[in-house]
Amino acid sequence: MKAMNTTMVSSKNNRGTKKVIPFLLSLLLTSLLFVGCKNDDNEILIQEILDGEELAQSIKDQREQAKQTTILNADTGGEVYGAEGTILYFGPNSFLDQNGDPVTGSVSIELIEIYDKAKMLLTKMPTNGKRPNGDVETLVSGGEFYVNATQDGSPLELANGFQLLAPTDQVDNEMVLFSAQDNDCDDTDLDCDVVWEEDDQGDLEIVQREGPNGMGVTFYLGIADHFGWTNIDRWFSDPRPKTVLSVDPPEGYDNTNSNVYISYDGEPGTLALLDIYDPDTGLFSEHYGLIPIGLEIHIIFVSVQDGQYVYAIQSATVEEDHVEVIGTTSTATEAELVAIINALP
Repeated sequence: MKAMNTTMVSSKNNRGTKKVIPFLLSLLLTSLLFVGCKNDDNEILIQEILDGEELAQSIKDQREQAKQTTILNADTGGEVYGAEGTILYFGPNSFLDQNGDPVTGSVSIELIEIYDKAKMLLTKMPTNGKRPNGDVETLVSGGEFYVNATQDGSPLELANGFQLLAPTDQVDNEMVLFSAQDNDCDDTDLDCDVVWEEDDQGDLEIVQREGPNGMGVTFYLGIADHFGWTNIDRWFSDPRPKTVLSVDPPEGYDNTNSNVYISYDGEPGTLALLDIYDPDTGLFSEHYGLIPIGLEIHIIFVSVQDGQYVYAIQSATVEEDHVEVIGTTSTATEAELVAIINALP
């Protein structure tokens, strides 16, 4: 009897075990499926957060919002005044239609004026200049300008050049005109990524005259012979040995969803874009190893995610073969980021 009882008990336990094992396997499978779904959700979430479309759209929107429009009589010409002090002067009969015929009546003059680093960053209009040999170096800007003219929505052409006057508090006699018209960029394309080239006819004069508010102002005066982008610049010069500077962005960011800039301390008109990205190393850098060793800078990382700017700003003194790792990022509204950037030294 004991043997029979033992056998029966053992048999009952086996049946229980057979029932428990499938249950445990089912529970384990459900858990694995749950974890898998969670991982899938995380992957989808990361992809959405690190999308570059918001950044690209933000840059386009900033350029459009910066555009000021003034109505001018084509027959008589006249002056156009920008909100930040820029003056444009068009002489009588300055405009031609697409057939080359003189334009009469009202025309719309579009103007964008950029004088500070924050606006350069928001509109992605850095001070990167191209030498005649193709080397890309840093410029010091006295103002960046977009000018265009239309009539009833149709683009116009220039019959002759127009005067561009840019106010300045500190005259720099090395400043000349640069343009973006020869950089695979349509003259009036607002979506274009600009690299500046020195204008062969780009000499400037220093003049003093009355500004829009009636006060005496010192201006750079140049003659622009094309519509589109024009810049008042000089080449940044530093005798110290040069090196390549690289920046390691936060995880998940690259050149499709973020930009990295160098703000040169003590140069309010200088904001260079690190326009080279190596997908193998995951590093941003500049072209030709032309960053002076010992230069004091602030490195600015920026993206746009979920309607806010994601950014990091790190001070550094450039060392040989400098690699800067971006640490913690912060978020800010447009107004907050503008205030932070324009407060940099």
